Amino acid sequence: MEVVPEKTKNPYPEIARYSCYRVFLRDFFDYKKSLRAGFSYRQFASLVGLKSPNYLQLVIQDKRNLTETTARRLAEALRLNAKEVNYFEALVRLQNAENQEALVKAQKHLHACLKKLLTNFVQLDGSEILAKWYFMPIRELALLQGFEPSGEYIAAQLQNIISSEEAEDALKFLLASGYLKQEGSRFLQTEPVLDTGLDIFNHSFMQEYHAQVLKVWSQHIDKLGFENQELGLLNIPVPRNKLPELQEKIRQFQDEIIGWSQTLESHEELVQMGTYLMHFQNKK
Repeated sequence: MEVVPEKTKNPYPEIARYSCYRVFLRDFFDYKKSLRAGFSYRQFASLVGLKSPNYLQLVIQDKRNLTETTARRLAEALRLNAKEVNYFEALVRLQNAENQEALVKAQKHLHACLKKLLTNFVQLDGSEILAKWYFMPIRELALLQGFEPSGEYIAAQLQNIISSEEAEDALKFLLASGYLKQEGSRFLQTEPVLDTGLDIFNHSFMQEYHAQVLKVWSQHIDKLGFENQELGLLNIPVPRNKLPELQEKIRQFQDEIIGWSQTLESHEELVQMGTYLMHFQNKK
C-alpha cells in the first residue's frame, strides 16, 4: 500500500461548510485518496456498502441523484455524527426538490439543521454573558466588515445606547471569557452560533436578561427609526393543550432564521430580533 506523505494530505472536509452534498462527497473522496493514493471510486462505493462501483462517481458528477434512504446510509457510513447526518440528508432533500413548494420547505429544513449543527449552548457556569444585554450583540459585531475594537466604534454601532467605556469593558470581557479571539487585526467568534437553549431557560437571570432587552427597546424605539424596525404583535386565542406546539413552532422559526444567517457571505449590518410569547393564563 502506497502511503501519501503528510504534507500532501487534504484537510478533512467539514460538512457544515458545504451547501452542496455532491461537492462534499467529491472533497471527501479526494481526502481519502490523499491518505491512500490507491483509493478508488470502487473502494468508495464498497466503503458505504453500495453494489455499483461507479454510483458515487456518477452522483458527484451530477449524473445520478441520491435518495434520502441512501443518503442516510451513506452519511452514517462516512461516520458523520447525528447532527451531521441530518444536515447531509437536508442537503440531499434540497437538491431533490421537484417543485417550488418542496424547495421552500427543504430550504427551511436545511437552515434549521445547519443551526443545530453549529450551535454551542451557554452553560450555567458561562451564563455571565447574559449579565448585560449588550454582550451578545457586541459578540456579533465582530463579524461586521470594518469592525474596529474601540469603545467609540462599538458604542456608535449600537446607536450610543451604551457608553464607550461600557463597550470597551464588554469587549475585554468577551475576549477574556473566550467568546471572541483575536488573530492579528481580526476578531473572530470562537463558536459560530451561541444559544441559551432550554436547560437554563427557567433560571431567573434569563428573565432579567430579556427584561433588560425589552426595556432598552421601549426606551429607544423612537431613536432607532421606523425604517429600521419590523414590528408585529399577535394576540391569539388557542386551546391550552396547543401551547407547547406553539412554543415549538417559535423555536423552529428561530432555528430557521439562525441557520439562514449562517449561509450569508457578507456581514454589513447588525440587527437584533426577539420572539416573545406571553401567556395570559386563564385562572378559571
